[in-house]
Amino acid sequence: MKLTVRRTYLGDRLCFPEVIPDRLIDVQAAYAQQMERGGVHREDAIARSQRAIPSDLPALLQADPYLTVVRRVFEQALAGAQSGDLPEDCTWSSEKALLGPPVGRPSTVWGMTANYPRKRPESAAAPQGGEPPNPTGFLKASGSLAGPYDDIRYPAISEQVEPEMELAVVVGSRSRGLDVESAMDAVAGYVGFCDISARDISALDNRRMDRGKGFDTFGIVGPWFVTADEVPDPHRLGIRYWVNGELRQDGSTAEMFHTIPEQLAWLTSALTLAPGDVLSTGTPPGVSSVQPGDELRGEIDGLGVIANTVVRAK
Repeated sequence: MKLTVRRTYLGDRLCFPEVIPDRLIDVQAAYAQQMERGGVHREDAIARSQRAIPSDLPALLQADPYLTVVRRVFEQALAGAQSGDLPEDCTWSSEKALLGPPVGRPSTVWGMTANYPRKRPESAAAPQGGEPPNPTGFLKASGSLAGPYDDIRYPAISEQVEPEMELAVVVGSRSRGLDVESAMDAVAGYVGFCDISARDISALDNRRMDRGKGFDTFGIVGPWFVTADEVPDPHRLGIRYWVNGELRQDGSTAEMFHTIPEQLAWLTSALTLAPGDVLSTGTPPGVSSVQPGDELRGEIDGLGVIANTVVRAK
């Protein structure tokens, strides 16, 4: 199952994408309509749908880690769309510019560093060399998150901005002290995540990453949140990133030094992760600088495409 966020005059709305061409199905509205058809008064149905299905992914996962109600709504909405019985007032247009980050505003966004080789050996037979580095990472400001087609604002105080395409994990349940064997049970799903850095700002800050990675729009997310059952092996996904049509990154999550359960076990040995929190798992080789005016595009197998224009911040 996929979920996306549509910005509307009612606020951000969780929606089902890719069911009806050029439309998004509003999850709360679809549930209210289903209850109304079952005999519930319209106003009561709307109120009950709002209580059962919060419009923010972290709150939704807090209330229902397995997304039981949402899955049921999806199955009925899919059947209604296929039969032509789904009312149009349960849908929104799928304008790309109106999509927000599907993860909402998580309490914790963690990014892994140095979790892929910096460059690949020149031949398949060449040795990788040495032991993998210890896990390392950083906290990223949740205010930096932006939608999958939003402009990336190039800070006036920076001259070295670098985007990195990454697979990110969304946590489904409160997690502390996870072990490698069972850590994947805590994963609700996955999103594409473009982690952006102002390298020169981090250099000015004694190599601290907080400010350099925390600018507005420096965390592009989406276009969908995809539930874990839709991704059979998250360690076998292609990751690609283009700048002005030139392929800069072309890798696979199979190249990770530390697997997702290893990352989760390491991170939760110190941090408690809440439902909806995000762990971005690092990026394959090929990262390079961009400039205002550049057109960027990234994709991860099964998780959709992001596309962004770099603009100079005002």
